[in-house]
Amino acid sequence: MGLITEAKTVSKVFILLLCCLTQSLIAQDVIFEIESPSVVSVDEPFRLEYILRGSVEGTNFNVPKSFEGLEIKSGPHISNNGRIAGIVEMWQSFLYIVAAKKKGIISLPVASIDFRGAQCKTNEVQLKVLPENENWGQYQYNIDAFIRTQVSRPEIYEDEALVLSCRLYTKVPLLSVKEIYYPVLDGFDVGGKPFYDHQGIPIFKKEEYNGTEYYVGDLRIITIYPNRIGQLVIPEVKANLTFNTRSLNTKRGFYPGEVAIESVDKQLKSEPTFVKVVALPKKKPTDFSGAIGRFKIQSEVKGSQVKVGELFALKVIVDGYGDLNSASAPVLDLPDGVEVYDMVSNDDDVMFSDFGLQSERIFGYLLVANKAGTYKIPSARFVYLDVESGNYKTLLSSEHTVSIIEPKIKGSVIAYR
Repeated sequence: MGLITEAKTVSKVFILLLCCLTQSLIAQDVIFEIESPSVVSVDEPFRLEYILRGSVEGTNFNVPKSFEGLEIKSGPHISNNGRIAGIVEMWQSFLYIVAAKKKGIISLPVASIDFRGAQCKTNEVQLKVLPENENWGQYQYNIDAFIRTQVSRPEIYEDEALVLSCRLYTKVPLLSVKEIYYPVLDGFDVGGKPFYDHQGIPIFKKEEYNGTEYYVGDLRIITIYPNRIGQLVIPEVKANLTFNTRSLNTKRGFYPGEVAIESVDKQLKSEPTFVKVVALPKKKPTDFSGAIGRFKIQSEVKGSQVKVGELFALKVIVDGYGDLNSASAPVLDLPDGVEVYDMVSNDDDVMFSDFGLQSERIFGYLLVANKAGTYKIPSARFVYLDVESGNYKTLLSSEHTVSIIEPKIKGSVIAYR
């Protein structure tokens, strides 16, 4: 009675054989199989192994004396193995180290073995041979990895800052980053800071994508600005990477007990990304700051009681999501008797976030009053374009009251500006 078992393939070719066994063997899980790569390159040595699993009692192992299309480097290396790990596992191995002589499709040699009076014979197995030095790892190994280019918003306004990131998603350990080819961004201007361009292996974190967990690392994050209206395209990014395939458990060393540390080069390409750029809404306010995003404002006065002619400071802080670097200062309508002596602002303190750019900018006003009295410093006014509503919005800071007193003059003169 025949025993047929199902072929299993995990980046290897397993051909399970029809063995004519006696009735007493049906209870035993004994199979005879070939293990080899499915794809190799010309002149590249590889393992061709015939394995009887479930027993060490095979006899009369037989293969053709010459392997058509293959050069035998060594073999057969015969080994009997057994181990106990909860259950008994035993097998016989007949290992050859061979190399293909020419590219194309070749048939691996058919082998036979006797087991308790019954003969098991292999089916024909075909092997794909690539030209010499052509990398075949991408055929042999299932490298679950890809790169994506992402933008903070798929539809933006003219002059709006856009965050463009290139990210690597992988389930296979990365050994090295060889080259990354970033495209020319036609229709965009590239901003300065912040600018993240990682050299070498990126820092990975776990992240779920389409219901599957990957290790994700940022290769590059930059800020870009559209320089025209319309549908713009960000072309594909190409990356030549080297992956560690040892964790895939798909290949061993040449000889029994030897462990192979495998590395495979693979080029990944992202899909093009499209961005729609639209014009600013009409009826733009005359005091529009130029900022586009989502912001809030706050202010504070240092010193609630000062002397005539003394400087006191008003600090206005604008922060939120969007670029503030080129935004104009908040408008400040001061009462008669108080004027701006000087105004300074820091550079936009900006960082990347999940919502694009996260910014903060501080505007410092040095004020002076030329006569005594109680003055109400009105709200600073900041007008921006809100990306959620598509409307221009006005932010108002707090009002502040300052008491200006006459100085006590002791033989000196106060010079007012």
